Amino acid sequence: MKKWTRLVTFLTIGATLAACSDNAQEPEVEPETEQAKTTETEATVNNDYQTRLDQAKAQYDASKLDEAAGTLSLLLKEDLADYPDIQSEAETLLEEVNLTQAEQAKKVAGTSSDKIEYQTERQSSVLGEEYLAATGKSIEDATDEELGNWLAEKEKKAETETNSEETTTEKTETKEQKTFASDKEAEDYAFNQSVDRLKLNNENYSIFVDRTDDQWVSIEVRETVKQDGVEWSNLIGLYRYDLQTDSIEKMDSVTGEYQTVE
Repeated sequence: MKKWTRLVTFLTIGATLAACSDNAQEPEVEPETEQAKTTETEATVNNDYQTRLDQAKAQYDASKLDEAAGTLSLLLKEDLADYPDIQSEAETLLEEVNLTQAEQAKKVAGTSSDKIEYQTERQSSVLGEEYLAATGKSIEDATDEELGNWLAEKEKKAETETNSEETTTEKTETKEQKTFASDKEAEDYAFNQSVDRLKLNNENYSIFVDRTDDQWVSIEVRETVKQDGVEWSNLIGLYRYDLQTDSIEKMDSVTGEYQTVE
């Protein structure tokens, strides 16, 4: 009987200790609910939209109307049904910017009868630098005829380079650095990568590409706008493509600094 009593005692003590041990364990953290995840996602999206709206305001305050309109255009392409305040403020600001742009475009059209065409090209900083380097003149001062002839020559040169690439059979490439048969080939590569990764497929977009050195290709994206009988373009983004790392950077038009976006 004593042995049985001791056995029962041991079992009782063991059960009690086990129960105490279980009670001492930290309670399990319940998994995050779907509602909490949804709320967090909505807050993140709202912050992103608000950041983009604030960026447009900063661009507008800095008198960078093309950039502000481009930022607002991209923002308003998002589904803002759940963010009516942001949508309303963005629409109001874009309307104000467009009115100012239309007035400026009318003044240019009224004073320069020989500079009516190629408005999007004239506003491109990438194309402007190319034109200045090639002719020594500002692209804004070029007549329609001068600019048209230069663009035709530029296109002809690009076609010649393309034909030359097709006849080139030997190409070398290392893991450290890609090599291209010509600037045109490098520009086409950066263009295709950027359009695909940044989703720049839009019939109203004009994209200007220029290889500046062995590492970088400048890519400027502008959106054509027609209003009140005049035409101009807004800056969607000024990017640069790193041919060595395949990364894409976008310039902050207010600070002038580039930030990696892809």
